[in-house]
Amino acid sequence: MLNWKKQKNGLLIINLKLNYSLSNVELKYFQMKRKIYPGPSSTPFFVEDRDVLGQPKRTNVLQRFKHKLISAPDLKVTYAGLGKRTIAKLIDLTIVFIPLLILEMILFKFNYMNKDFNTYRFFIIIVIWIFYNSVFESSVYQATIGKLILKLKVIDLSGNRISVLRSFFRCITTIISILPIGLGIWYITTDRKKRAWHDLIVGTYVIKS
Repeated sequence: MLNWKKQKNGLLIINLKLNYSLSNVELKYFQMKRKIYPGPSSTPFFVEDRDVLGQPKRTNVLQRFKHKLISAPDLKVTYAGLGKRTIAKLIDLTIVFIPLLILEMILFKFNYMNKDFNTYRFFIIIVIWIFYNSVFESSVYQATIGKLILKLKVIDLSGNRISVLRSFFRCITTIISILPIGLGIWYITTDRKKRAWHDLIVGTYVIKS
Protein backbone atom coordinates (compact mmCIF):
# COMPACT_ATOMS: atom_id res chain seq x y z
CA MET A 1 0.00 0.00 0.00
CA LEU A 2 1.33 3.44 -0.92
CA ASN A 3 0.96 6.52 1.34
CA TRP A 4 1.87 9.85 -0.18
CA LYS A 5 2.99 12.60 2.21
CA LYS A 6 3.99 16.10 1.24
CA GLN A 7 6.75 17.67 3.32
CA LYS A 8 7.64 21.33 3.85
CA ASN A 9 10.44 21.28 1.29
CA GLY A 10 7.95 20.31 -1.42
CA LEU A 11 9.36 16.84 -1.96
CA LEU A 12 7.19 13.79 -2.09
CA ILE A 13 8.26 10.86 -0.01
CA ILE A 14 6.88 7.43 -0.81
CA ASN A 15 6.13 5.35 2.21
CA LEU A 16 5.88 1.68 1.40
CA LYS A 17 3.91 -0.53 3.70
CA LEU A 18 3.65 -4.26 3.22
CA ASN A 19 0.26 -5.80 3.60
CA TYR A 20 0.32 -9.02 5.60
CA SER A 21 -3.32 -9.84 5.16
CA LEU A 22 -2.55 -13.36 3.96
CA SER A 23 -2.59 -15.89 6.73
CA ASN A 24 0.21 -18.38 7.25
CA VAL A 25 -1.93 -21.18 5.83
CA GLU A 26 -2.62 -19.22 2.64
CA LEU A 27 1.06 -18.39 2.27
CA LYS A 28 2.06 -22.04 2.59
CA TYR A 29 -0.59 -23.07 0.07
CA PHE A 30 0.65 -20.41 -2.35
CA GLN A 31 4.26 -21.58 -1.96
CA MET A 32 3.27 -25.20 -2.50
CA LYS A 33 1.46 -24.35 -5.72
CA ARG A 34 4.51 -22.52 -7.06
CA LYS A 35 6.97 -25.20 -6.04
CA ILE A 36 8.17 -27.48 -8.87
CA TYR A 37 8.47 -31.01 -7.66
CA PRO A 38 10.90 -33.34 -9.44
CA GLY A 39 9.35 -35.99 -11.67
CA PRO A 40 9.92 -39.71 -11.29
CA SER A 41 13.58 -40.59 -11.30
CA SER A 42 14.88 -42.55 -14.26
CA THR A 43 17.70 -43.94 -12.16
CA PRO A 44 17.36 -47.70 -11.82
CA PHE A 45 16.18 -48.96 -8.45
CA PHE A 46 19.35 -51.00 -8.04
CA VAL A 47 21.41 -47.75 -8.03
CA GLU A 48 19.10 -45.83 -5.68
CA ASP A 49 19.10 -48.61 -3.09
CA ARG A 50 21.86 -47.90 -0.58
CA ASP A 51 23.12 -49.62 2.53
CA VAL A 52 23.39 -48.19 6.07
CA LEU A 53 26.69 -46.49 5.18
CA GLY A 54 25.15 -44.74 2.19
CA GLN A 55 27.00 -46.89 -0.32
CA PRO A 56 25.13 -48.37 -3.33
CA LYS A 57 24.09 -51.96 -2.76
CA ARG A 58 25.60 -54.68 -4.88
CA THR A 59 23.23 -56.08 -7.48
CA ASN A 60 23.08 -59.16 -9.62
CA VAL A 61 22.30 -59.64 -13.28
CA LEU A 62 18.69 -60.68 -12.57
CA GLN A 63 17.92 -57.36 -10.86
CA ARG A 64 19.32 -55.38 -13.78
CA PHE A 65 17.44 -57.57 -16.23
CA LYS A 66 14.19 -57.09 -14.28
CA HIS A 67 14.63 -53.31 -14.39
CA LYS A 68 15.16 -53.45 -18.16
CA LEU A 69 11.88 -55.31 -18.64
CA ILE A 70 9.95 -52.95 -16.36
CA SER A 71 11.32 -49.79 -18.00
CA ALA A 72 10.91 -51.08 -21.58
CA PRO A 73 8.47 -48.94 -23.61
CA ASP A 74 5.29 -50.48 -24.99
CA LEU A 75 6.00 -50.56 -28.73
CA LYS A 76 3.24 -50.24 -31.31
CA VAL A 77 4.33 -53.22 -33.40
CA THR A 78 2.97 -56.61 -34.42
CA TYR A 79 4.90 -59.43 -32.78
CA ALA A 80 5.68 -62.57 -34.79
CA GLY A 81 4.14 -65.82 -33.59
CA LEU A 82 5.60 -69.29 -33.28
CA GLY A 83 4.38 -70.48 -36.70
CA LYS A 84 6.13 -67.86 -38.81
CA ARG A 85 9.27 -67.97 -36.70
CA THR A 86 9.47 -71.75 -37.11
CA ILE A 87 9.08 -71.55 -40.90
CA ALA A 88 11.75 -68.83 -41.06
CA LYS A 89 14.12 -71.02 -39.02
CA LEU A 90 13.53 -74.01 -41.34
CA ILE A 91 14.38 -71.81 -44.34
CA ASP A 92 17.59 -70.68 -42.62
CA LEU A 93 18.55 -74.27 -41.81
CA THR A 94 18.07 -75.22 -45.46
CA ILE A 95 20.15 -72.26 -46.66
CA VAL A 96 23.00 -73.04 -44.26
CA PHE A 97 23.10 -76.83 -44.47
CA ILE A 98 22.85 -77.33 -48.25
CA PRO A 99 26.32 -75.75 -48.81
CA LEU A 100 27.60 -77.80 -45.86
CA LEU A 101 26.33 -81.01 -47.46
CA ILE A 102 28.12 -80.09 -50.69
CA LEU A 103 31.34 -79.54 -48.74
CA GLU A 104 30.76 -82.85 -46.98
CA MET A 105 30.58 -84.65 -50.30
CA ILE A 106 33.75 -83.00 -51.58
CA LEU A 107 35.97 -82.96 -48.50
CA PHE A 108 34.85 -85.74 -46.13
CA LYS A 109 32.89 -88.03 -48.49
CA PHE A 110 30.42 -88.87 -45.72
CA ASN A 111 33.07 -90.57 -43.63
CA TYR A 112 31.35 -90.73 -40.22
CA MET A 113 33.59 -93.44 -38.79
CA ASN A 114 36.44 -91.01 -38.13
CA LYS A 115 35.87 -89.31 -34.75
CA ASP A 116 38.21 -86.46 -35.60
CA PHE A 117 36.19 -85.65 -38.71
CA ASN A 118 32.98 -85.74 -36.66
CA THR A 119 34.46 -83.21 -34.22
CA TYR A 120 35.45 -80.95 -37.11
CA ARG A 121 31.97 -81.28 -38.61
CA PHE A 122 30.25 -80.30 -35.38
CA PHE A 123 32.60 -77.36 -34.80
CA ILE A 124 32.23 -76.06 -38.36
CA ILE A 125 28.43 -76.30 -38.27
CA ILE A 126 28.18 -74.42 -34.96
CA VAL A 127 30.56 -71.66 -36.05
CA ILE A 128 28.83 -71.13 -39.40
CA TRP A 129 25.37 -71.10 -37.82
CA ILE A 130 26.35 -68.56 -35.14
CA PHE A 131 28.15 -66.39 -37.70
CA TYR A 132 25.17 -66.51 -40.07
CA ASN A 133 22.64 -65.44 -37.41
CA SER A 134 24.87 -62.86 -35.71
CA VAL A 135 25.78 -61.04 -38.91
CA PHE A 136 22.36 -61.01 -40.55
CA GLU A 137 20.29 -60.11 -37.47
CA SER A 138 22.60 -57.19 -36.61
CA SER A 139 22.75 -55.94 -40.20
CA VAL A 140 20.61 -53.16 -41.73
CA TYR A 141 18.07 -55.85 -42.67
CA GLN A 142 17.76 -56.92 -38.99
CA ALA A 143 16.87 -60.43 -40.13
CA THR A 144 18.23 -63.65 -41.54
CA ILE A 145 17.23 -64.69 -45.05
CA GLY A 146 14.41 -66.84 -43.70
CA LYS A 147 13.03 -63.91 -41.69
CA LEU A 148 13.39 -61.59 -44.70
CA ILE A 149 11.31 -63.95 -46.84
CA LEU A 150 8.55 -63.97 -44.20
CA LYS A 151 8.95 -60.22 -43.54
CA LEU A 152 10.16 -60.51 -39.95
CA LYS A 153 12.93 -58.69 -38.16
CA VAL A 154 14.67 -58.60 -34.77
CA ILE A 155 14.68 -55.45 -32.61
CA ASP A 156 15.74 -54.52 -29.09
CA LEU A 157 13.44 -53.36 -26.28
CA SER A 158 13.35 -49.81 -27.68
CA GLY A 159 12.64 -50.89 -31.24
CA ASN A 160 16.17 -50.32 -32.52
CA ARG A 161 18.58 -52.55 -34.41
CA ILE A 162 20.56 -54.89 -32.19
CA SER A 163 24.35 -54.93 -32.06
CA VAL A 164 26.56 -57.78 -33.28
CA LEU A 165 27.39 -58.69 -29.68
CA ARG A 166 23.73 -58.88 -28.66
CA SER A 167 22.93 -60.88 -31.78
CA PHE A 168 25.78 -63.26 -30.90
CA PHE A 169 24.47 -63.80 -27.36
CA ARG A 170 20.94 -64.21 -28.69
CA CYS A 171 22.13 -67.07 -30.87
CA ILE A 172 24.12 -68.65 -28.03
CA THR A 173 21.25 -68.46 -25.52
CA THR A 174 18.86 -70.16 -27.94
CA ILE A 175 20.18 -73.42 -26.49
CA ILE A 176 18.50 -72.45 -23.18
CA SER A 177 15.14 -72.32 -24.95
CA ILE A 178 15.71 -75.62 -26.77
CA LEU A 179 17.24 -77.86 -24.07
CA PRO A 180 14.31 -78.32 -21.65
CA ILE A 181 12.12 -80.15 -24.23
CA GLY A 182 11.73 -76.90 -26.16
CA LEU A 183 9.81 -75.23 -23.34
CA GLY A 184 11.55 -71.94 -24.01
CA ILE A 185 10.34 -72.03 -27.62
CA TRP A 186 6.76 -72.96 -26.67
CA TYR A 187 6.78 -69.99 -24.30
CA ILE A 188 6.23 -67.83 -27.41
CA THR A 189 2.62 -69.04 -27.53
CA THR A 190 1.91 -67.84 -23.97
CA ASP A 191 3.85 -64.58 -23.86
CA ARG A 192 1.95 -61.38 -24.69
CA LYS A 193 4.85 -60.12 -26.82
CA LYS A 194 5.64 -63.52 -28.40
CA ARG A 195 9.07 -63.87 -26.81
CA ALA A 196 11.07 -67.04 -26.34
CA TRP A 197 13.32 -67.46 -23.32
CA HIS A 198 16.38 -66.31 -25.23
CA ASP A 199 14.49 -63.15 -26.23
CA LEU A 200 13.75 -62.47 -22.57
CA ILE A 201 17.38 -63.04 -21.57
CA VAL A 202 18.93 -60.83 -24.26
CA GLY A 203 16.13 -58.26 -24.48
CA THR A 204 14.84 -58.66 -28.05
CA TYR A 205 11.59 -58.99 -29.98
CA VAL A 206 10.79 -60.61 -33.31
CA ILE A 207 8.23 -58.48 -35.13
CA LYS A 208 6.50 -58.29 -38.48
CA SER A 209 8.22 -55.67 -40.63
